[in-house]
Amino acid sequence: MDNKQFISRLGKRLNRENAEVATLVEGLCKVFKECGADLDSIAIPGFGTFKSVKSDEAIVYDEVNGKRTLVPPAIRMEFAPSIVLRKKMTKQ
Repeated sequence: MDNKQFISRLGKRLNRENAEVATLVEGLCKVFKECGADLDSIAIPGFGTFKSVKSDEAIVYDEVNGKRTLVPPAIRMEFAPSIVLRKKMTKQ
């Protein structure tokens, strides 16, 4: 499912215009980015928890050309589904 399909489906479910839903989704994405940058977690009851994890910089050795490369630190989001969601997924 691409972004347009997601917004359309969510708009039908919420009985809202697609432009309004697109604005809400964009706001949600901004909040996720801000929380990720601050290394905060986002818990959504009944769905799961998004946790920000920062990896340190590292030196990687490439065996093919024999060069070492410095990989900069990065922040990624990890998702842990709630027990409720896991139970619903296993029932289907």
